[in-house]
Amino acid sequence: MSLLNRSLGLGRRLAEGRMTEVFDFYTVHRGEDPDTLQPIDVETVIAAGVKGRLKITSSSVSEKDIAGQSPAVMQREVHVPLGAVNVGPSVFVRVVSSASDPSIVGRVFRTGMRSAGGQVTAARYPVEEAS
Repeated sequence: MSLLNRSLGLGRRLAEGRMTEVFDFYTVHRGEDPDTLQPIDVETVIAAGVKGRLKITSSSVSEKDIAGQSPAVMQREVHVPLGAVNVGPSVFVRVVSSASDPSIVGRVFRTGMRSAGGQVTAARYPVEEAS
Protein backbone atom coordinates (compact mmCIF):
# COMPACT_ATOMS: atom_id res chain seq x y z
CA MET A 1 0.00 0.00 0.00
CA SER A 2 1.44 3.37 -1.00
CA LEU A 3 1.89 6.35 1.26
CA LEU A 4 -0.79 8.18 -0.73
CA ASN A 5 -3.34 5.40 -0.20
CA ARG A 6 -2.59 5.26 3.53
CA SER A 7 -2.86 9.05 3.79
CA LEU A 8 -6.18 9.10 1.93
CA GLY A 9 -7.51 6.30 4.14
CA LEU A 10 -6.56 8.22 7.27
CA GLY A 11 -8.02 11.44 5.87
CA ARG A 12 -11.29 9.70 5.04
CA ARG A 13 -11.58 8.22 8.54
CA LEU A 14 -10.89 11.65 10.07
CA ALA A 15 -13.45 13.31 7.77
CA GLU A 16 -16.10 10.73 8.67
CA GLY A 17 -15.37 11.32 12.36
CA ARG A 18 -16.50 14.95 11.89
CA MET A 19 -19.80 13.98 10.25
CA THR A 20 -22.43 14.73 12.88
CA GLU A 21 -25.51 15.15 10.68
CA VAL A 22 -27.85 12.67 9.00
CA PHE A 23 -29.32 13.53 5.57
CA ASP A 24 -32.00 12.28 3.22
CA PHE A 25 -31.40 12.79 -0.53
CA TYR A 26 -34.49 12.94 -2.76
CA THR A 27 -36.05 14.34 -5.92
CA VAL A 28 -39.43 16.04 -6.25
CA HIS A 29 -41.94 15.80 -9.08
CA ARG A 30 -45.50 17.02 -9.48
CA GLY A 31 -48.22 14.50 -8.82
CA GLU A 32 -51.89 14.46 -8.03
CA ASP A 33 -53.57 13.80 -4.71
CA PRO A 34 -55.83 10.76 -5.36
CA ASP A 35 -58.55 12.04 -3.01
CA THR A 36 -58.72 15.74 -3.91
CA LEU A 37 -57.19 15.54 -7.41
CA GLN A 38 -55.16 18.61 -6.49
CA PRO A 39 -51.53 18.89 -7.65
CA ILE A 40 -48.99 17.91 -4.98
CA ASP A 41 -45.22 17.51 -4.74
CA VAL A 42 -44.15 13.86 -4.57
CA GLU A 43 -40.78 13.02 -3.05
CA THR A 44 -38.75 10.09 -4.40
CA VAL A 45 -36.03 9.07 -1.95
CA ILE A 46 -32.61 8.37 -3.46
CA ALA A 47 -30.82 7.66 -0.17
CA ALA A 48 -32.05 7.95 3.41
CA GLY A 49 -30.15 8.13 6.68
CA VAL A 50 -26.83 9.17 5.10
CA LYS A 51 -24.34 10.43 7.68
CA GLY A 52 -22.50 13.58 6.76
CA ARG A 53 -21.83 17.17 7.65
CA LEU A 54 -23.12 20.57 6.60
CA LYS A 55 -20.23 22.97 6.16
CA ILE A 56 -20.39 26.72 5.62
CA THR A 57 -17.35 27.30 3.42
CA SER A 58 -17.58 31.08 3.35
CA SER A 59 -19.84 33.86 4.44
CA SER A 60 -19.02 37.29 3.09
CA VAL A 61 -20.49 40.45 1.69
CA SER A 62 -19.85 40.78 -2.02
CA GLU A 63 -17.64 43.64 -3.14
CA LYS A 64 -19.70 44.01 -6.32
CA ASP A 65 -22.73 46.21 -5.87
CA ILE A 66 -25.97 45.03 -7.42
CA ALA A 67 -28.58 47.76 -7.78
CA GLY A 68 -26.65 49.87 -5.29
CA GLN A 69 -26.52 47.14 -2.63
CA SER A 70 -23.77 44.76 -1.49
CA PRO A 71 -25.34 41.29 -1.32
CA ALA A 72 -24.27 38.78 1.30
CA VAL A 73 -22.93 35.53 -0.14
CA MET A 74 -22.86 32.28 1.81
CA GLN A 75 -21.43 29.11 0.34
CA ARG A 76 -22.45 25.76 1.79
CA GLU A 77 -21.42 22.17 1.19
CA VAL A 78 -22.83 18.82 2.24
CA HIS A 79 -20.03 16.31 2.90
CA VAL A 80 -20.77 12.57 2.91
CA PRO A 81 -18.53 9.48 2.92
CA LEU A 82 -17.28 8.44 -0.50
CA GLY A 83 -19.71 6.00 -2.09
CA ALA A 84 -22.56 6.79 0.32
CA VAL A 85 -24.58 8.52 -2.39
CA ASN A 86 -23.80 9.67 -5.93
CA VAL A 87 -26.09 12.43 -7.22
CA GLY A 88 -25.94 15.27 -9.69
CA PRO A 89 -27.42 18.76 -9.67
CA SER A 90 -30.93 19.66 -8.47
CA VAL A 91 -31.27 16.88 -5.89
CA PHE A 92 -32.78 17.89 -2.55
CA VAL A 93 -30.97 17.19 0.73
CA ARG A 94 -32.88 17.35 4.03
CA VAL A 95 -31.13 17.50 7.42
CA VAL A 96 -32.80 14.72 9.42
CA SER A 97 -30.74 15.06 12.60
CA SER A 98 -27.64 16.79 13.94
CA ALA A 99 -25.59 15.99 17.01
CA SER A 100 -23.76 19.32 16.76
CA ASP A 101 -26.47 21.86 15.86
CA PRO A 102 -30.16 21.02 16.34
CA SER A 103 -31.17 24.35 14.73
CA ILE A 104 -30.35 22.99 11.25
CA VAL A 105 -32.67 19.95 11.52
CA GLY A 106 -35.42 20.17 8.92
CA ARG A 107 -33.55 22.55 6.61
CA VAL A 108 -33.58 21.59 2.94
CA PHE A 109 -30.85 22.24 0.40
CA ARG A 110 -30.48 21.62 -3.34
CA THR A 111 -27.29 20.30 -4.90
CA GLY A 112 -25.65 22.58 -7.44
CA MET A 113 -23.38 20.08 -9.14
CA ARG A 114 -21.75 16.68 -8.83
CA SER A 115 -19.18 16.11 -6.14
CA ALA A 116 -15.53 16.35 -7.12
CA GLY A 117 -13.83 12.97 -7.34
CA GLY A 118 -10.38 11.50 -7.34
CA GLN A 119 -8.05 11.76 -4.39
CA VAL A 120 -10.54 13.26 -1.93
CA THR A 121 -11.45 12.46 1.66
CA ALA A 122 -15.23 12.94 1.24
CA ALA A 123 -17.84 13.62 -1.40
CA ARG A 124 -18.52 17.36 -1.22
CA TYR A 125 -21.73 18.66 -2.79
CA PRO A 126 -22.09 22.43 -3.20
CA VAL A 127 -25.64 23.27 -2.10
CA GLU A 128 -28.00 26.20 -1.83
CA GLU A 129 -30.78 26.48 0.70
CA ALA A 130 -34.17 25.55 -0.75
CA SER A 131 -36.35 26.23 2.32
